[in-house]
Amino acid sequence: MFDKSSDNLQIPSFLRLVTAVECSVVFFATVLLFFLPDFTKGLWAWTIPPFNARFVGAVYFAAYLPLILFWLTARWTPGRLVLWMIFVFTTLIMAVMLWHWDVFEWNRPATFLVFWPLYLFLPFNSAFFLFQSRAIERVNTSATPASWRITLLSFALFGGIYGLGLLVAPGSFTNFWPWEVDEFHARIYASAFATPAVGAWILSRRGAASEYMAFGLNLLAGGFLPILGTLWTNSGVPVERQVNYDTGTWAFFIIFLMTGILGIGQILLAVRKGN
Repeated sequence: MFDKSSDNLQIPSFLRLVTAVECSVVFFATVLLFFLPDFTKGLWAWTIPPFNARFVGAVYFAAYLPLILFWLTARWTPGRLVLWMIFVFTTLIMAVMLWHWDVFEWNRPATFLVFWPLYLFLPFNSAFFLFQSRAIERVNTSATPASWRITLLSFALFGGIYGLGLLVAPGSFTNFWPWEVDEFHARIYASAFATPAVGAWILSRRGAASEYMAFGLNLLAGGFLPILGTLWTNSGVPVERQVNYDTGTWAFFIIFLMTGILGIGQILLAVRKGN
């Protein structure tokens, strides 16, 4: 599944070092936000309520899985796919940070020592290496099955439109969510939809087994963990802040459930193509 032949070129050592730093930071953030939201709220770069904390933690874990795969394989396949996803994710977050710079807690080290330096650097770093590797061919790719092509294009269309909607009309696009989402968090969440949309679009025509695996792991965590995080948080907040299980909440659950199921499908496709 993971081609280590000379045809699949290794990524530059500097890019692998940067990826290792990303993996460490993202893993640490995932653990804090998803498992220790009450402890994290006094450390995080901005004020983050518990529902938001676990959702962001789920998004980070979804990002971590293809990242660690990228670091471990250190090859351009699946590296270019993951790097495109890094570029979209970090660029969108950088744009939202600059838009909402006033929400940050500037007296906290996480703000000026970690969050801002990282998200001002990573978009340009990924753009540079994407440009540098533009002539490198993905290896061991084959045509994506027709049924999957339609599914991935549909997913890309939905994720792209919804991600754009979160950016331009955050209130309207989150008014059915189980908890109240402010404009800043809604715009941050745009990255959680636009990033896999780009991955789906890239894989809709051709893909390698390792690329399907990286993408499938992203969708698996990004689909099921937001549901788990919502239910877990709901069990620990006061009654007046608990989720109302109305039509909007079930729509939220269905969106992420379908994402997780799509992730399982991509993993199975990766295993089938890798054998």
